[in-house]
Amino acid sequence: MNLKKIFSEITKNLNELDQKREDILKLSRVMIRNCSVAIKSIHRKEFTVYQEKINEIKKQHQNLINIVKEDPNIFDKYLKTPEQEYMEAVCLFAVINDQNLPNPADYSINQINYLLGLADVIGELRRYILDKIRHNEIENVEKILERMVEIHSNLFSLDYPKGLIHDLRHKVDVARSIIEKTRGDVSLSMQINRLNQNLKKE
Repeated sequence: MNLKKIFSEITKNLNELDQKREDILKLSRVMIRNCSVAIKSIHRKEFTVYQEKINEIKKQHQNLINIVKEDPNIFDKYLKTPEQEYMEAVCLFAVINDQNLPNPADYSINQINYLLGLADVIGELRRYILDKIRHNEIENVEKILERMVEIHSNLFSLDYPKGLIHDLRHKVDVARSIIEKTRGDVSLSMQINRLNQNLKKE
């Protein structure tokens, strides 16, 4: 086989891989954008919009997997961000609606990507709590804070090398700081609420 023929075959294969990569990136961008809309709709209590977006994301994710699995050694890494965002949206919805957290296997999600997405949920829950406090709706903020702590504790227990869990340890460290700030905000809001209740009684 001469060099021209070798390079012709290699070029053909690389062109095919390059097209698949472009398809993956396009799908990934749309999926991430829809995840952002889904998360915003949760905060706005637009749950119909959320469900519509999740249905779209589910289909997009399956299309993404179908392309990736043709050459997993090359394309697996491209699942990281869209799967994180997907699980962040789904897990946030579960916590806010007092549901059990989803199992990554039920969504065909890479377990590490699931954990990375779950770690990001803690920041979104802080945002949710602050919105509740701002609108003087503090009935269930302590319960949400407890879920934040529970998620963090489980994530913190995963003491593995960075080569296995990627940047999870950093996310867990950031989450701890977020929880401490949120605990202070919740405590202060509770104190102010009790003071206002006592003033009303006088």
